[in-house]
Amino acid sequence: MGRERPCLEPIPPPGEKMQYRAIGLIEGRYIPSPNHFTRGILRTSDGLDLNAVLLGRVMSLVRKYLKPERNYLWVVYPRTRDKSQDLHVQLMGVWAPEEMGQTLPEGSRPTVVPDWFSIRGEVVFQSQEKGFIIVKIRQSGKKNSAGSSPQRAQTAKGAASPAATAPKPQAFKLRLIGSLPGKGVGIFWDLQVRRRGSLLYVEAGTPIGPVLKAPPRPKRSTPRPKLKKHSPPSTRGQQLSSAQPYSPSDPAKAPKPAKPIKKKPL
Repeated sequence: MGRERPCLEPIPPPGEKMQYRAIGLIEGRYIPSPNHFTRGILRTSDGLDLNAVLLGRVMSLVRKYLKPERNYLWVVYPRTRDKSQDLHVQLMGVWAPEEMGQTLPEGSRPTVVPDWFSIRGEVVFQSQEKGFIIVKIRQSGKKNSAGSSPQRAQTAKGAASPAATAPKPQAFKLRLIGSLPGKGVGIFWDLQVRRRGSLLYVEAGTPIGPVLKAPPRPKRSTPRPKLKKHSPPSTRGQQLSSAQPYSPSDPAKAPKPAKPIKKKPL
């Protein structure tokens, strides 16, 4: 196998026109908590402590290559809380090609700007008076752990296994400081965002197009109860039997007893 090609930029351009994403760069030092290595704070270069979660894909890199006392350029997923609106981050990568053993070609080093974010999603709310917007970002569903086959694993009876069913794409919302021209709600936006303290500010934005809504599912009508058909009483088996005496309700209609037959004397 050939040597892995080095990544020439920490955040590549979007691969699709309406690709959802929320990703950015923050320079700082990760300080894990005493009890959990994957949970701690990211102490930024401007002296701010942000709650941080270290994702599993970068945990081995931090332990193997990085120096705990040095600042690095982290690739992060931003999140904002519903109540306090404070910024917290998920650390999904680190931009340190030399320490990772990657040599960049001469003249190919990109101009990396800390505190820059690429936010792409649907604007679901905006307030011109208060000066903020809310962007909805959809996360793509995870692949099946058994492989990349789109077919669902089946049980012995042929039914689809619940554990093998692909999860539905999840979504989260980000609160950004700023405003958009006109009616931006319901439009997919490509936003350029900067971090200032614990808040994210919109610097520029480009509308991509309206977000198509999925048609609502038809409501299930309540089935009417089926009326039971009453069959007429059966007349079978109602003939008189010699073993059962006949007892009519009207004595006048009772059959008369047969007269005795007199035998003639020989």
